[in-house]
Amino acid sequence: MKFVEKAKIEFEQPIIVEAFPGTGLVGSIAAYQIIKELNLKYFGYFEIDGIAPLTTIEKGIPYPPVRAYANENLIILFSDVIIPPLKINGLAEFIVKTFSDKNPKLFVSLGGIVAGKSEKVFGIANREELIENLKNYVEIFDFGVVGGISGNLLIKCQDNGFDAIGLLAETVGVRPDPRGGANLLEVLNKMFDLNISVEGLIKEAEAIENKLKELAEQHLKMMSKSRKEYPMYI
Repeated sequence: MKFVEKAKIEFEQPIIVEAFPGTGLVGSIAAYQIIKELNLKYFGYFEIDGIAPLTTIEKGIPYPPVRAYANENLIILFSDVIIPPLKINGLAEFIVKTFSDKNPKLFVSLGGIVAGKSEKVFGIANREELIENLKNYVEIFDFGVVGGISGNLLIKCQDNGFDAIGLLAETVGVRPDPRGGANLLEVLNKMFDLNISVEGLIKEAEAIENKLKELAEQHLKMMSKSRKEYPMYI
């Protein structure tokens, strides 16, 4: 495992945000919006054995699938591919050790929780003081299991003496959920004064929801028609 820096940036106690693909892609959606609006610089990429052999093309230029964007105060860890489960523990530890020399102020992990709706954002943290601060912004995730890299990253940060929090947005399920991403952004805006617009994501969410409602109505009409035409088989 290796991180290749592609730009020199003078960091000032940056906040490091991990937003790898997870439930509903809520973290990835929120992170992509931040990268675009803050015009973050392509900072480098991860070489990880065993990930999908995919290359991302943006404006004609190829980029590795697992990469980082940054400015002086913020580093976003982003991926176009799902991280294999067997790589998660090692990657979490590698992230902490790789960025420890940047004197990070805080590690933040973004993820989702399947809830059948997109309303709340829950918080977890690796110190009691951080939990108390999170209560000003989100509801605390009291008990349960967290999948993906979020829990691992918080533990590795704690082992190495770094503060870390996780923000977990409710999401409708496995499909991309821009409303869940918007909910994460609203919390991040309040916590870190990012001033990232969520209007586009809300409109996208409404379009998806309207389309799903339309499909559901069409399905009900088809089922109703089938019952009338073939009552013995329904």
